[in-house]
Amino acid sequence: MLLYALFGLGCLAFVAWVWLNLCPKPYPGIPYNKASVNRITGDIPDLVPIIEKTNEFSNSVFTITTQRLGTPIAQLLFPGIRKPLIVLEDPREIEDILVRRNKEFDKAPMGIDIFSPMFPRGTLSQYTTPELRAQKRVWADVMSTEFLRKTAAPNIHKATLELLEIWRLKASVVYKDQPFNVLDDLKNAALDAIWVAVVGEEPGVTKFESKKLQSQISGNDEYLNEPPPRGTFLKEEVAYIANTIARNSNTPMPKWAQKLETYTPRYRKFRATVTSEINRVITKAVDRFQKLEMGKLEGDGNDTCMMDLVLRRQILEAKKNGKIPTDPIKDQNMLDEMFVMLVGGHDSTACTLSWFFKFMEAYPDAQAELRATLKSAFPGPDPPSVNDILGTNIPYLDGACEEAFRLAGTAKANLRQALVDTTILGYRIPKGAEIIMNYHINYSPFSVDESTRTSSSQAAATKLGDGLLGNAGRDIGRFEPRRWLVKDEKTGRETFNAYALPSLAFGGGTRGCFGRKLAMMELRIIVVLLILSFEFQELPEGLKTMGAREKIFREVEKPYARVRVL
Repeated sequence: MLLYALFGLGCLAFVAWVWLNLCPKPYPGIPYNKASVNRITGDIPDLVPIIEKTNEFSNSVFTITTQRLGTPIAQLLFPGIRKPLIVLEDPREIEDILVRRNKEFDKAPMGIDIFSPMFPRGTLSQYTTPELRAQKRVWADVMSTEFLRKTAAPNIHKATLELLEIWRLKASVVYKDQPFNVLDDLKNAALDAIWVAVVGEEPGVTKFESKKLQSQISGNDEYLNEPPPRGTFLKEEVAYIANTIARNSNTPMPKWAQKLETYTPRYRKFRATVTSEINRVITKAVDRFQKLEMGKLEGDGNDTCMMDLVLRRQILEAKKNGKIPTDPIKDQNMLDEMFVMLVGGHDSTACTLSWFFKFMEAYPDAQAELRATLKSAFPGPDPPSVNDILGTNIPYLDGACEEAFRLAGTAKANLRQALVDTTILGYRIPKGAEIIMNYHINYSPFSVDESTRTSSSQAAATKLGDGLLGNAGRDIGRFEPRRWLVKDEKTGRETFNAYALPSLAFGGGTRGCFGRKLAMMELRIIVVLLILSFEFQELPEGLKTMGAREKIFREVEKPYARVRVL
């Protein structure tokens, strides 16, 4: 009997030991759901149903933690084998971490794991190291305003005019007064723009779709039998990789799911197809630049795209040092960075644009004011040139674009890791803790004791003001471009105030979005041309929803528009 009793006690002790080790282990002091700490699965049983219902992982995390607890900071609890995830929703604190506390926080392992198996040398897949900084410097000048205006802007303008053509056909002939899905057209136009900006060759996707639609309307199937342009194959590959990353990111072990994907025939096809295209245009550019004399290499007159500038400088540096230039085809950093720009650059822009036109339909007064403002600036009758669009000061247009970035929440959230023991809003954050931060400012933040903020955060508020507590922060869930405008009391003149609210759509600091200037330029050009050309009319009730689905980026659930040609 004693043996059985000892065996029973041993079993109970083992079960108790397992229970204690598998139950969540919250960080001390930071709020969490009390019920979750006593179950091995932590917050997961509350999280999964909301994800399945809404298709938004990030928002589901915020829903069951900070929003449920009514606090700007909380923690998401996992089984004890994994540390909790700290959840942060205060815009000012997030901005402070991104912009002013880069020595305390860096890219989180969870964020690295999503991209590193597929793009190991892309900047998204690396921690902040001297090597990463050097890699970013190589590409820095391709995002200068002057360079983008010279190389990218004309091609964005051209791609948008082709988009206008296909929408005129759809609005006046194919769908007439009925709504149609706009996301695919926006992705085509964005792909046309980003690919030609990066490598200098036109994919021709929108033009091909326009000609194909014209053939269908006329009943002439001659054009339908023509081979599709290169861009259609690129589009297929980009869609595959974007959907794959999104799918694997929502698995219990995203890193391993992504790693396994790299061994599949479909991934190898993607890599081979896109690498072949990039290598083809790299080879042409290298041949062109190697024939130039040193003096001509030092000038930028021959740069037609981002790749030209980067390659020319690499060749110039090698020649100055008497070395043979590195073969760019074998440069994994360059290939992976171009992959990332191709995938992220077109998908994020298309998602933001689809949200913008949702807002135009939902807020007709804002649409009318924007159109009136644009007509005053560009009386026509021809569409404004790209130089006119980018060179004309239009505060209301600036406000509308900034409001779209804010309210769309295209990049809903991001992750950081504490590099040192530190604090957030007065709470102790241990070294190694991972933090998920809400970039989407679409409801009023929770109250915060100002004394718990860092001195840098308090100094920024003193200098720029806390717009969330003023007029700019009113009805924060609405699309209101005027929250970004300031009127001079003496002259009555309005100006755009970029600091009216924290601007988180592109992150910030050294890890901020590399393509921010390109995205803002692209949105401005497309918005001007489309708002002057079409009226976005009221949708049927079933299509009015502001629901979303989160993949790599936060997409409109029902990206439809009903447009009237002006």
